[in-house]
Amino acid sequence: MLLALFLSALSSATVLPGSSEVLLLGLLSQYPEQWLSLLLVASIGNTLGGLITFAMGWGLFDFAHRRFAFLPDLAQQAKARPWVNKFGVWVLLLSWLPLVGDVLCFVAGAAKLPVVQSSLLMLIGKLARYSILVVLANAYAGVN
Repeated sequence: MLLALFLSALSSATVLPGSSEVLLLGLLSQYPEQWLSLLLVASIGNTLGGLITFAMGWGLFDFAHRRFAFLPDLAQQAKARPWVNKFGVWVLLLSWLPLVGDVLCFVAGAAKLPVVQSSLLMLIGKLARYSILVVLANAYAGVN
């Protein structure tokens, strides 16, 4: 159960499609007492996925510079670059956003932003998003 959530969260934060929120909410409905474990696993998995995309932008993976359908295209990168240039690592607080977050991570890596600060800000943003989901799910479950 936790491994499935971790892998879903990890893939959701890369340029691969995923739906970790749906899985998290489903698991919360079945195992509400494990909310903290589920929150931490989803947040850490999603952060590691963001770091994979960050590393691809940095060029740590040989294939990152080649044209693959799942990598952010040049137009997406051009839209994200001013945000990364203006806000630096702080823009990674938005790394949880659908579609935009992947591109921000990729461009932040290409800009060679500091890894430790980037990782921490990704984690904070992703933890905040999943925390809101957990709170809402618990509040909804309390109503029933």
